Amino acid sequence: MKNESSSPAHRSGERDGERGRAEPGSGPQTRAVVERAAERGAASRERVALGAGGVALATVAAATALTVLRNLPSDPVAVPGLSRALVAATPFVVGVALVAVAVASRRDVVRVGLLFAGVFGLLAATDAGAVLPATVALIAGGGVALLGGLGRPTTYRGFRLRVIAALVVAGVAVSLASTAGLIGVGFRGPGGVLALGGLAALGIRAEGDRFALLAGGVVVALAVVAAASRPFVVGSGLLVGIAAVDVPHLLVALALGGGTAAAVAGIHRGEYGLAVGAGLLVVAGVPATLSAAMAVVLGASLALLPVERLLGTDRGGGESGGVSENRDRGVSR
Repeated sequence: MKNESSSPAHRSGERDGERGRAEPGSGPQTRAVVERAAERGAASRERVALGAGGVALATVAAATALTVLRNLPSDPVAVPGLSRALVAATPFVVGVALVAVAVASRRDVVRVGLLFAGVFGLLAATDAGAVLPATVALIAGGGVALLGGLGRPTTYRGFRLRVIAALVVAGVAVSLASTAGLIGVGFRGPGGVLALGGLAALGIRAEGDRFALLAGGVVVALAVVAAASRPFVVGSGLLVGIAAVDVPHLLVALALGGGTAAAVAGIHRGEYGLAVGAGLLVVAGVPATLSAAMAVVLGASLALLPVERLLGTDRGGGESGGVSENRDRGVSR
């Protein structure tokens, strides 16, 4: 009787032992499968974000170039149909890109901020009555995505990125508020100074990359020479191309140089989010319109936050926004 009563417990113990022996073999395999699936998902989200940013960059660059060519003081290039189509399509393309990056992100603060900016920007593109709500949403959403995404600075280099983000957000706020009539028209100049000041400071992302710094320096020199030799032509081009009003030409030159240096450094280091974002900031110019402001918010998000941190796919921090030391410092690997 004693043996019979203990046999069920004995058999149960054997089954538990078999399961225990099986778990060490199956656990690592399961973890490996889960990790591979997570890596594929992260890579897919990064491709979505970079693809959306690339399409937005191409669209904004084409629209800006055609606008400048159409308004040349002599021998303007007349392509009215294509120009109008691009200008009309730009807010939709950039708005969809903002929404795509927001949906791809696993970080709540980035998702909410970019969704606000993208959705309200799309609404304003279809309904003029939504311009004022879209202005508020773009300012608030851009601030949440950029400043919230960067988080609290823990190093001096991190603090510099927060300063650039604050300059960009302030530039968007002042420029859009001036255009919408919330503040005086005279504030459009200071708004442009803030936004282009942030773009000029973005050159710190090229720190340690001599080729990128050289490229940025060449652009600054060319812009200064052009402004000195043909001030009227350059001034009109800046006005119609990037909406630069009451902004010193030297600051514009520094902004173009800083953006170029950051873009070249991004390509050189394989940080394509930085390259796309810096390019967007250069061609979008002053965020005096909703379309330009959406492009600036998208570009700053890609340029200031490594794609892994923007989307929450980095292993260092995931949702918390950790990032590798090299990328946070903006030095070449």
